[in-house]
Amino acid sequence: MTRVRGGSPGDGGPSGALRPGRPVRSEAGLSLLEAIVALTLTLVVVAALYGAVRPALVLNRSLPAMADAQQRLRHAFDRLQGELMAAGRGTARLDPGPLPRMLPAVVPYLLGRRAGDGEHRRVRSDAVTILSVPPEGGAETTLLDALGGPVPESRLAPGAGCAGTSCGYGAGDFVLVFDDRPAWGLFRVRDAGEAILRLEPLGSAAATFEAGAAIAPIDVRHYYLDEEQRQLRRYDGWRGDFPLLDGAAALEFRFFGVSAGAAGPCRGEASGAPRGRLEAIPLERFTDGPWCGPAWSPFDADLLRVRAIGLDIRIEGAAAGPVPAPRPPAPGPAPGGEGADGYHAAFVLAPPNLQMAGGPW
Repeated sequence: MTRVRGGSPGDGGPSGALRPGRPVRSEAGLSLLEAIVALTLTLVVVAALYGAVRPALVLNRSLPAMADAQQRLRHAFDRLQGELMAAGRGTARLDPGPLPRMLPAVVPYLLGRRAGDGEHRRVRSDAVTILSVPPEGGAETTLLDALGGPVPESRLAPGAGCAGTSCGYGAGDFVLVFDDRPAWGLFRVRDAGEAILRLEPLGSAAATFEAGAAIAPIDVRHYYLDEEQRQLRRYDGWRGDFPLLDGAAALEFRFFGVSAGAAGPCRGEASGAPRGRLEAIPLERFTDGPWCGPAWSPFDADLLRVRAIGLDIRIEGAAAGPVPAPRPPAPGPAPGGEGADGYHAAFVLAPPNLQMAGGPW
């Protein structure tokens, strides 16, 4: 493209003649319509790309929370499953046999120092206390002196397994004392000396035992749901109350046992009794009597019927919102798995020591 230049008398050419000149630059750009079309196409491409990668981004952000919730659920299952399967493990030397021959090994209420009068009537579906004699700990032996008073104290009878000056017992240990009435009491070792134990009762009332009563180590574990803090917590029967895991949104224990006709009041299932299908025992059956056990620690006779325990637990992620209102349980066993509000597991356990036939002495 050339530029038109006019002639003049002094330029050596006629006026209006075309002469070579510099190129003319175009100042024209994209029109408004073209810009809109280009921007629209760009947005469409970006949106398509984001739609393709968004699931991967969401999954990448949620994987740590999912893994954490699964791990916490696994930890809760392992802990509760181990404790429940050991429930009722009894003495091996003195009057050997499982605990249910004289006391319930699993109860839906608090046992321990914090338990007040009438605690056996305040049953909860989201709490359970488990009793068992540990395979290790102090020796199973008998008392040489009567046990009673505000700070019970008694000498221990020497015998097989009584290692050390106090038969293996130390301050802070829990012990079970029982006799052939049958009566029993839970205590904590306050001080251990030369074959002498000074004890403190776990309950609000002190039990009294004559010389010759048996003593054995005992584990007292109370698990419950703290709805306000969304925690599964464990109480050790004395002063220790510890969080076991966070994000616990729901917890429910269920009880199954033999029919009421298969066991008499305050007696275990008769030896050789036919085993039928277990039936669900609602919580209200544990507060209507008849009452068994010593006056300082009564328990409902239906607790001796328990042969299996069901557990439903739901764990939420760390970023979960407020706990939703509880939903009515569906009939039958609830399937475990992942839900919109976290992870849920349900199982039923039959502790072997709860299956032993035969009543107390």
